[in-house]
Amino acid sequence: MPSLTGRLKLTLVIGMAGVFLAHWAGGVSVDAFGQKPTPEKLEFFEKKVRPVLVNNCARCHNPKAMVAELDLTTAEGFLKGGESGPLVNRDQPEQSRLLLVVGYQEKLKMPPAGKLREDEIEALAEWVRMGAPWPGVEAARPVVAAAPRSGRAFTDEERKFWSFQPLAGVEVPEVSNLKSANWARTPIDRFILARLAEKGLVPAKPADRLTLLRRATYDLTGLPPTEAEIGAFLADQSPDAFSRVVDRLLASPRYGEKWGRHWLDVARYADSTGNDEDHRYPHAWRYRDYVIDAFNRDLPYDRFVRDQVAGDLLPADDGGEVNRQGIIATGFLSVGPKALAQQDKARMLYDVYDEQVEVTGKAFLGLTISCARCHNHKFDPVLTRDYYGMVSIFASTRSFRDPNAFVSQPLTKPLVTKADYGRYQARLDEWKAGQKRLQLALETIIDTRKEARIGLLGAKLADYLLGARQVYHAGASVAEVAAHRQLEPEVLQRWVAYLKPGDEPRQHLLTWHQTEDPVAEAKAFQAAFTTRLADWQSKLAVWREKYRAAVGAKSALPDRPTFVSGEDRFFAEAYLEKKGPFSVDDSEERYFTPEEWVEVKRLRRELDDHKKVMPSEPEMACAVEDGQTVTQHVFIRGDINNPGEEAPRTIPTILASDRPVSFGEGSGRRELAEWLTRPDNPLTARVMVNRIWLWHFGEGIVRTPDNFGKMGERPTHPELLDWLARQFVQSGWSIKALHRTIMLSSAYQMSTGITDTTWNADPENRLFSRFPRRRLTVEEMRDGLLAIDGTLDLTMGGTLQSGTGTDSENDSKRLSLNPEKVDRRSVYVPLRRANLPTLLNLFDFGDATAMSGKRQLTNIATQALFWMNSDFVTTRSGNLARELLRAKGQGNGARIRSVYLKILNRPPTPDESAAALRYVAEFALRQPKADPVAAWQSFCRVLMASNEYIYLD
Repeated sequence: MPSLTGRLKLTLVIGMAGVFLAHWAGGVSVDAFGQKPTPEKLEFFEKKVRPVLVNNCARCHNPKAMVAELDLTTAEGFLKGGESGPLVNRDQPEQSRLLLVVGYQEKLKMPPAGKLREDEIEALAEWVRMGAPWPGVEAARPVVAAAPRSGRAFTDEERKFWSFQPLAGVEVPEVSNLKSANWARTPIDRFILARLAEKGLVPAKPADRLTLLRRATYDLTGLPPTEAEIGAFLADQSPDAFSRVVDRLLASPRYGEKWGRHWLDVARYADSTGNDEDHRYPHAWRYRDYVIDAFNRDLPYDRFVRDQVAGDLLPADDGGEVNRQGIIATGFLSVGPKALAQQDKARMLYDVYDEQVEVTGKAFLGLTISCARCHNHKFDPVLTRDYYGMVSIFASTRSFRDPNAFVSQPLTKPLVTKADYGRYQARLDEWKAGQKRLQLALETIIDTRKEARIGLLGAKLADYLLGARQVYHAGASVAEVAAHRQLEPEVLQRWVAYLKPGDEPRQHLLTWHQTEDPVAEAKAFQAAFTTRLADWQSKLAVWREKYRAAVGAKSALPDRPTFVSGEDRFFAEAYLEKKGPFSVDDSEERYFTPEEWVEVKRLRRELDDHKKVMPSEPEMACAVEDGQTVTQHVFIRGDINNPGEEAPRTIPTILASDRPVSFGEGSGRRELAEWLTRPDNPLTARVMVNRIWLWHFGEGIVRTPDNFGKMGERPTHPELLDWLARQFVQSGWSIKALHRTIMLSSAYQMSTGITDTTWNADPENRLFSRFPRRRLTVEEMRDGLLAIDGTLDLTMGGTLQSGTGTDSENDSKRLSLNPEKVDRRSVYVPLRRANLPTLLNLFDFGDATAMSGKRQLTNIATQALFWMNSDFVTTRSGNLARELLRAKGQGNGARIRSVYLKILNRPPTPDESAAALRYVAEFALRQPKADPVAAWQSFCRVLMASNEYIYLD
């Protein structure tokens, strides 16, 4: 079997033979322009062109490999073109894609290993101008044709997929068994019973009252019930006692904090951009507070969706000019991860659009639309054209104030009227001008003194270089060398520190460290420094003249010249850097004349006073807004440099065939938001109902809450899912009404107990034959302990993060605020994406970079070690112990009962009380000199670390 190279050469020989065979047989060849080529043109192809294609292109572009769907070994393959379209342009041959890519005139460059020789490129160009004749072509081929389209027909199976069907008008199952009828208090119960009956199973027994109270309280508020709440519930023996508990918990402001956190997982919320430099989002907290408030107000879910996708385009509820709520809500789109320092700005933008498509598709539709970025979705009927149609919406939306800056700037929007913001900007511009005048006046004095001093120091630069060499190579003392060479010891010490060789070589100092003639090299450095200094001082002199003229005319002040360190790194480091060897410390009086120093101090006082009157910035929000409408194209294989067909704004075709969406002016976000919340949308209500069920039961009716596609799981109770979704819409999209429907069912009020029969038939609880036991979330564990020891700060809203931008790579300010050191609820702890708190990472919080409707669950040794060794748990248990001992007239028995009620939310059994009393007494005997608090602290810690606290039945 010949090698690939051999086979290609064989193809060449056969091809050349084909020229003569075709000619001898009388076959007709036609070039790309539909003209019959001359024998000379065909000979030119065989001698000059085919060898280039065989040797440089055919390895990848052949019938077997078909890279980019392109075959350059046959005439048919060449004229057909690849996935980015035809290779020859009939009307403008010089603009043919073939010539542009081999001429390295586009970002896509071929061959990738290196540019062709000029004679080879010219041969290809001449061939294209001839019409690209290729022997054996017997009919004209289209040359300028549309790029291959990404559409395809959907199969009946795809169209009939369960999640794309309208919500079914299902009937609630009948219950024939009297015992079951007594259990089935709600339609939910009947759907559950129907599935259990298929397996011959019965539901678990009801949970006891205290278990149910603890479950509901953590479930709706993320906090434990108080002793008073436990007592009140136990005293209320009425049939609707639990219903009143649910209503009370839903009315608590703590409800929005708990359930808002659920949604913030879906919205991949964080307070910084993550990725390269992890810049702060200074106003992201407003979106977080909006979400909490929306849940507390029971904002209808359809409005909640529209706000987050297009709130800035919707009118304000009060009819005012500014829709504050709507602008803030678009934080859903704006606070995702962003690589602000990425220098390929087009790629940066399209990565953001991709992320916005992904979070929108998964959060509201349960579809992995972004999987179609490079090709039609491999599993679901989502086309690449559909994906780019949605990208078109977000590409027409501004997410950046300045995307083209070296470090791009995310968009922030004022929450005041345009007139108010305009007045603020005018005041700010005036303030900046005043600040600039004062700063430039101060810098002028300092520069004058620096120049005078550098004149003295620069003249002895060679001596400083040689003196520093004596210190770090010969071991001489700075004082001795300075005295011998008549140098300033302080300045010499800075040169020693600057020039001392380090682990990493500095390119601009290599000649100095490698020279065999340091005297000559020092003089060369001094000569170069003197030349650069003269040039720099000349620029400053010109600027000062313009500056003085502008001050006199009260016109705009010229910008101070800047020195690019790359022009001369040695000069920049030695003289211009604040702590360089020749820098002047402008805080020391000794460098200035008395008159200069008086003026310096006056200007500094004015600057300090001026900073205090800086106009206060109006309230701002991280948001998006409509930008210039983009004519989006499909990017072949996801490559932004390889555009294909146009992709106008659209929703996924599989969902639009019977329900088309008409897009008007603007980005299209408003039309998208309206379509998402249309009653006939088959996914939006289903997906949210499933999320709420999951957050109550630990698993959804669809166990893949972010994927309702082919690779997701099928619903275990499809009729129940559709019934709940219909109820959800009919209730006015009320989430609180849905809570009541679920929580007042017998299904929610079951115990976690399980029989052998049920275990064998339903080990994964897919039939919801029992209530699932679950571990508390990290927020519930932390906030619960703070509530138990009485130190939880229930202040709502606002931010604990300050400043903007980022910090140096190893700066501790880059870390998220440690939740073990603050006493606000966890939902208010700022999250820096690149440095999430250790506690959150330990207990499965997630990474905050991608949306997640369902957290992963781990069970590892370090989690147990946290309860044993954590200072946080030590502090909580100590606080609780001191509180117990402060209670007057309370015996140890009462203390034991109080501890159990606070931590485990139930009274102790007699045996537990006796064991607890023995534990405390024996602790005191073992450590007689210990503080009395220590015994009770130890006991409190035992209960805090127990499975009964950490897990919820």
